[in-house]
Amino acid sequence: MNKLFTTFLIIISAISININAQSVWQWQQPQPTGNFMWAVDFVDENTGYAAGDVGTVMKTTNGGMNWETKTVNPDLKILGMCFYDSDLGFVSGTNNGSVYRTTNGGENWSLVLTAGVIAMWEINFPTRNTGYVVGLNGVIYKTTNSGLNWTQQSSLTSANLFTVDFIDSLNGVMGGSRFLAKTTNGGINWVNQNLNFFSLTAIVTSADFIDSNNIICLAQGDSQFFKTTDGGSNWNALPLLFLDFDLERTISFINPDTGIMATDYGRILRTTNGGVFWNIDTTFKPRSYEIGVLFDTYFLDNSTAFVSGSGGRIIKSTNNGVNWFTSTGGRYNYNSNYFIDQNTGFSVGDEGKILKTTNAGINWVEKQSNTVQNLNEVQFVDGNVGYICGDTGVVIKTSDGGENWQMLSTGITDNLNGINFYDLNLGFTVSKNSRILKTTNGGLNWSITLNNPIGSFESVSKTDNSSIYYLTTEVEIYKTTNTGLTWNLMTNQYGGKKIYFLDSLNGYTVGGSFTVRTSNGGLNWILQNTNVNAPQCGIHFVNINNGYAVGSEGTISRTTNGGSNWTPQTKITNNRLLSVFFTDADNGYITGDYGTLLKTTNGGLTFITENIDFHPDDFNLYQNYPNPFNSSTVIKYDLKKPGLVELKLYDVTGKEIQKLVKEYQSAGSYRVLFSSTENNFELNSGFFFTHYI
Repeated sequence: MNKLFTTFLIIISAISININAQSVWQWQQPQPTGNFMWAVDFVDENTGYAAGDVGTVMKTTNGGMNWETKTVNPDLKILGMCFYDSDLGFVSGTNNGSVYRTTNGGENWSLVLTAGVIAMWEINFPTRNTGYVVGLNGVIYKTTNSGLNWTQQSSLTSANLFTVDFIDSLNGVMGGSRFLAKTTNGGINWVNQNLNFFSLTAIVTSADFIDSNNIICLAQGDSQFFKTTDGGSNWNALPLLFLDFDLERTISFINPDTGIMATDYGRILRTTNGGVFWNIDTTFKPRSYEIGVLFDTYFLDNSTAFVSGSGGRIIKSTNNGVNWFTSTGGRYNYNSNYFIDQNTGFSVGDEGKILKTTNAGINWVEKQSNTVQNLNEVQFVDGNVGYICGDTGVVIKTSDGGENWQMLSTGITDNLNGINFYDLNLGFTVSKNSRILKTTNGGLNWSITLNNPIGSFESVSKTDNSSIYYLTTEVEIYKTTNTGLTWNLMTNQYGGKKIYFLDSLNGYTVGGSFTVRTSNGGLNWILQNTNVNAPQCGIHFVNINNGYAVGSEGTISRTTNGGSNWTPQTKITNNRLLSVFFTDADNGYITGDYGTLLKTTNGGLTFITENIDFHPDDFNLYQNYPNPFNSSTVIKYDLKKPGLVELKLYDVTGKEIQKLVKEYQSAGSYRVLFSSTENNFELNSGFFFTHYI
């Protein structure tokens, strides 16, 4: 596509408008998403779904070889999902206890229930017409017309409910906090099964109604699960022992004997004798036992089973749970990124992982680091020479643009959190044990310039002066003006995870849900609110005014006035984001947990774009409407075939004001809403042009 179109817009009053922006950050890895998948469900061996954070639904039509995504509602955390067939499906979750319905295989979704609680958890349809959904505060709803209408039922409890399973429209079980109940009349009456829980915090997180006699339920935090073989008249408790405080998440049984279990630390367990004994799978083993790795399980048939969890992870077995392989997701954490130029960049992370791109992130290639230690920060001095620091005193160096890396000897075994070089010779690295190491010969030799017994040094930043460096602990900021011979405490009120200086005077640090700024070389520090309720982990400034901060829960904030005001950008993930780097005002990259690699090509801003189901015969850019306007207008254009689309706004002098769209789009007709929101983009009255390539 190489056509160019121009229209003009008239703003009829002098106003300061904001661009109605959503995040245009896009997933580079994992593909198609790295969001946590709380639920997985398959309707046959080919067609399956997974759903989770930020309203994300993944779909496969070839048994998990490829996945595509749809967003139900970005404000929704999907906690439960049930597809009756390849067309009719439901998701349940947060956002005031919402339930959404699709009748075309997930292409479109409609809200059918708002339960008025924080979250609705599991949803189950034993027949096409009859369905049940449970949630917090003992809430249960039932539908008898394929989810069009829902009626609340009495549950006998105010306990939080997390699981529901029916074998037909009448017989089912539901469970939650120290509670399991059974019904034989479609929920009109529920009978408490009065299970003997050990722990006061025990939660029935998963129940499997296998047949009329066999029911199995999992009691998380109770080190046991419960089983009946006579329809609930008698229950047997069987122990589950995890010595490292792992949490049992969900179970799925294909018959009374064979079942699987997923745990929080990332274990998959299998039983072939009804749970008397469980084998821990060895073919899939998490790289490190961290919390929140796996969650949901689904046994499709005697051969095929699935497990879902963090980082868009779907794990599949084709031999009855004996062996497992990753279908999608499940990457290492990436802790830091750095770009040499517009195209060449690096991301480094846990267990010695180094990724390099030479085409602006379209492809990432793994490079050998010669270590299995976690790598915490990467920095390049020029196009060839770069350094990475990591755990157990690891510093590695490249002299050929990141193709090969060699180990340097630092003489310590501390975990090194940050590294920064002024030039080819002078550099510093800081350790978790509050030691500062300095080199003056490109890393061949290192000397300790400060050994602080209190706190943990988190980050170090150079300035435009070779004598001046800054570093931070979580609560303190230090400065040297003599190349590290002495370090002076600048403040013990603010610290942070990352410190970043543009020059010797202007710098920032991030830690809690704030940034702290100095404009006089650290003599005074000003606390700035990033307007997010999550700890911030990374910060980068394109210039003195334009900067970005990233942190936990997928938060991204942007400032255009040096941090005086910060605007949160729309999240596309809840993963912790650890590092942000911009190569210019438009192109930026973010790394984070579970292999998160995000990219933007227009500074993280876009405008509300609607793809209309229409197949145009040509390329067209239409006059905006209304025109003139003073608050919002809609710009429409057609794509005859797919391609990279750029839609820009210019003033009458030909100066580019803003990129409205810069992304690859499929053929179709599009509408872009240009309207007033909170991004503080000032646009005075006058004539403006849109330009479409």
